[in-house]
Parts: sequence; C-alpha cells; structure tokens
Amino acid sequence: MQHFKIVNVEPGTPYQMGFQYGAQAKAEIRGGVADYRTLFAQTSTMSWDEIAQYALSYAPIVKSVYPELIDEVRGIADGAGVSFADVMVLNTRYEITKFPKPHECTSFALLPEATAGGKAFVGQNWDYRLGIIDNIVVVHYTMPDGTRIVGCAEAGQVIRNGFNSHGVGLCANNLQSKGDNRGTALPVTFLRRKVLESTTFDEAKKLLLDTPRNVSNNFILGSAAGRALDFETSPLGTDLIEPTGGIVTHANHFMVDPAKEALEQSPRAARLYELLSEKRGAIDVPWIIRCLSDHENYPKAICRHPADTSLPMARRSTTVAGIIYNLTDGVAHICRGPSCENEFVAVPL
Repeated sequence: MQHFKIVNVEPGTPYQMGFQYGAQAKAEIRGGVADYRTLFAQTSTMSWDEIAQYALSYAPIVKSVYPELIDEVRGIADGAGVSFADVMVLNTRYEITKFPKPHECTSFALLPEATAGGKAFVGQNWDYRLGIIDNIVVVHYTMPDGTRIVGCAEAGQVIRNGFNSHGVGLCANNLQSKGDNRGTALPVTFLRRKVLESTTFDEAKKLLLDTPRNVSNNFILGSAAGRALDFETSPLGTDLIEPTGGIVTHANHFMVDPAKEALEQSPRAARLYELLSEKRGAIDVPWIIRCLSDHENYPKAICRHPADTSLPMARRSTTVAGIIYNLTDGVAHICRGPSCENEFVAVPL
C-alpha cells in the first residue's frame, strides 16, 4: 500500500527551511509543475509564461505581509531545482484554477462532547484531480520557536491543511461566490500557513476574519481546548457557523447566505453531519473513517471516485486524501486516495 512521502523540515532561516523542503520533495515538486503545465495546456487560454506572470503578481502582496514566506518559497524552488515562478504557480493554484471551479472537499470539526474520550478533531476528504496524487506530501515543520506543524500539501506549497503543537487545527474546502475576482489579495495557501503558526484559537480566528480576500474559501478551525468554528469567507463578507451538538460539517456551498452562491448546492455536508451524529458522544477514528468512506449520492458522494469518462483520467475528480487530525493526542491519520479503500497512517506531531 502506497503512502505519501513525509518531508521533515528542521529549524533554520525561512530560506534554509524552504531549501530542505524542496530538496526532499524534488521529484514531487517537479512532477507537480509538469502536471500543471499539462493541465493548463488543455484547459487555459493563457500560456504557461502568462500563468507564471499571474502567479508572480501575488508575490508583492505576500512579501508585504509575510516576507519570510517569500524567502521560504525561494528556498523551495532552489532546493527542487525549479524556478521561483514555478513554485508561486503551485502556491496560487487555488486562485489560478478558480474560474470555473469544481466541487472540492468535505470537512468537519468535532468537539470533545461529541467524541469518545473527550477528544477534539478536525479533518476532511480532500477532493481534487486524480493527477495530483503522486505529488502530494505530508510536511512536518519544526519552527525556530519550537512550534511543530504537520499538514498535507501539493509538493511545493507551504501547506494546505494541518494542525500544530499548540492544538490549533485547520481544514478548508472550496467556495465560489458571485463576488470572486482575479485580484491580488493574499493567496489562501499562504493564509492557511500563517493560521497554522498561531498559538491560540483566537489568534487564528482573527487572521481568518481580518485578512482581505478576492476569492471565496471555507475554513474549519478547531482547537484542542474544545473550540471549533466554520468560516464561510468571500469578497462579499464572512459568515460563521457554530457546531451543533459538538459537530460542524461543510462542503461547497454557502449555508448561511445562499444568495452569495455561484455553484449548485451539495448534499455532502448534511450527509456527513448525519453520519457523524449517529455516534454522537462516542465518535472515534474508525467511525470517522467509516463516515469519510460513504458513497451515498455517488458520483457526488463524500468519498469521491473518478467518474466522468469525458475527461482525461488525470483531470477526473477523486478523493486524493482522507485526513483526520486528532488535536488532543497530537496525531494525524492520513490516507492516500479514497478513504474507502486505503489505509490511514498515523503521523505523530
């Protein structure tokens, strides 16, 4: 059974940490760049050079807010032997591929009152294209201040979702609103990384509320202290969803203000909530895996499999990773590919 490569990044300057990452994930980063070159050649009216220039247009805003992350991206590029522009494409692919955008991901958070042993969790099925599976890595950062972060990413990205040694965890899923636009606000991948450096739930919450944005994204934030909140963010504003009975779930439509919606509604959030609720007060990792493996409403189920035969296989939608972050015990459970047919591997923080 194949598992994702684990990249271990030790403390250093941002550039040094990026170089470690790039050197360890060289094959996967180069594979990701090649994959996106193929994808954009098939789907975009822009050339690769034009796409790279668009990605680079985000560098000044990132540098103005978090210059250390630009240094890390330069290190990743040099470690992998690719260009800075290539790694910026990887880190802004959410913004680049936003229009049009397919449904992606079903996420959740669980408070101690809902689980066996009083544990807190965040997690998701990460749904995207089959073509990226070979280029996903698990990144384990040890920051200079001692903070440890474990998360998943397309190789070369500073991170997509994860949790840290302060008990703060974050997962996310696509939203698309009528206000989304091709601006140059901070790309969501960089925002996610900064959230995962937060030492408290409130610090992370403030980042998610205060950061300007030009595209929509849904975030589920949880903490080992027993707090969780869902953020439906868009250029039109942010709405918050509190857990009900210790459970909050989300998929790819606006639940608080449907008038913002630019995509059809998905039944996956309601279905995941229903399944998790069957064991409210006794939810454990095996039950979460069972819920993430659900196929009701196939092919638009919680557990996704390549179904659209009109597309090349690499572009077909699938669950590329099942992800469960146990914030209480400090351990991630991650599987490569659909949750129904792959082994979840424990990765300690």
